[in-house]
Amino acid sequence: MSSPISSLNSLSQMPSLAAIKPKSESPTGELNFQQLLMDSLSQVNQLEQQAQSNVEARLMGENITSSEVYTSLRKADLAIKMMMQVRNKLVSSFQEIQQMRM
Repeated sequence: MSSPISSLNSLSQMPSLAAIKPKSESPTGELNFQQLLMDSLSQVNQLEQQAQSNVEARLMGENITSSEVYTSLRKADLAIKMMMQVRNKLVSSFQEIQQMRM
């Protein structure tokens, strides 16, 4: 059985936004914002699916500790909350641009 402290070490292995490499870049070598956003959404989805499979594995009696399940759930929760903040900021910026007078 692993200790709760050792499962927290896996948090340092989470990719940061700076480490996300988009799958495609523009011909000029610039980052494509749309692709970066889609890659981020994909990673959030993967974290959520991993958390769900960990919960199911724990309920089925497989060899996974409660702290590992909790850590995966927290990772997924934090990723979803961060993506919601990005979404809110994008919507706010779009509304601000719409209200500009030319």
